[in-house]
Amino acid sequence: MKILEYLKEYVLNFFAVFFELAPWLLIGYVLAGFIAFLLTPEQVKRHLSGKGMKPILKAVLFGVPLPLCSCGIIPVAASIREEGASRGASGAFLVATPQTGIDSILVTWSMLGWGLAIFRPIFAFLTGLTGGFLIEKFCSAPKDEAEKVEAQKEEKEHHCCCCCHSKAAEKQEVVKEKRTLFGAVKFVLSYGFGKMLNSTSPSLFVGILLAALIEMVVPADFGASYINNNMALEFLIVTVIAIPLYVCSSASVPVAMALFLKGFSPGAVLIFLVAGPATNTVTIAAMKSMLGNKATIMSILVIGFWAVVAGCFVNYLGIEIPRTEIFNHSHESDCCSLTWCLKVGATVIMAFFMGKAIILKKLKQIREKRQKNAE
Repeated sequence: MKILEYLKEYVLNFFAVFFELAPWLLIGYVLAGFIAFLLTPEQVKRHLSGKGMKPILKAVLFGVPLPLCSCGIIPVAASIREEGASRGASGAFLVATPQTGIDSILVTWSMLGWGLAIFRPIFAFLTGLTGGFLIEKFCSAPKDEAEKVEAQKEEKEHHCCCCCHSKAAEKQEVVKEKRTLFGAVKFVLSYGFGKMLNSTSPSLFVGILLAALIEMVVPADFGASYINNNMALEFLIVTVIAIPLYVCSSASVPVAMALFLKGFSPGAVLIFLVAGPATNTVTIAAMKSMLGNKATIMSILVIGFWAVVAGCFVNYLGIEIPRTEIFNHSHESDCCSLTWCLKVGATVIMAFFMGKAIILKKLKQIREKRQKNAE
């Protein structure tokens, strides 16, 4: 009987988080599509080529608002590296972009308040800029590697020349379609609720599951009983949790909120928001392959350093996170209000799109597995 009670509480916690997130995710994905409409991959590649601080600064400025998750950033970063972006610019882009995006900024503001919503992109900018500068300064590519990259670029151009006319025609058609109002709206929605949502849905789902689990399992007085205002201890706990965990920038918010409700300080919460999306085992492996061991270690140290600085800064300023009754399941007075109805509508829409994305991804994995076994 107790198992059923725990299960019921867990399900209610899950839907409580999802209910609060849904409207902001809906707006966030639309804005993500709009940014993708304005900022094409070709523009990013063009601006990040070359040496020095200018492409590094551009990489960070492009990366901070760009809605890409921790794993979605990998092919983009690999592409701009192949197109001639320096190690510094590629590293800056890899470090800054996963930490935040227009969608996660909105979700952070709605659940954790304006303070963290403002400081989160600021520290993402500082982390990316510092990481890019140090990689460019101390991790320059050896001559043979530079020649190899150049040779790969020339080979790629040689192989692509046979189909360049068809690709150019296809791009022209896309640009032509985007010029019409219907084409623009179609692109924004298909990107936001297609490509973007497909890449972030699994991580977002896991993030909400973790938030519901933390709320149910971790004692309500955990902060007072076990941490007891020991800032070094709580920073260490959050950093150890955040670095290996795969969580996208939006999915990190409900987990961070659950940690706050269990007694962690706003500074510790910001550490999780900085370090969680920026580092995970998959991104670290990709960074190692693209930029080398030295640049990867340097990037992780830079992320850890700025995350701790961000935590200390927020706690020193006394930035507060508004208390929420999100896990209070008795909201009879709100039932049937306009806000409640809008949240229900957003929850249904987001549940449909997220469920569709997760199921299609699972079916794709099953098909690929069957094909591999057949071979």
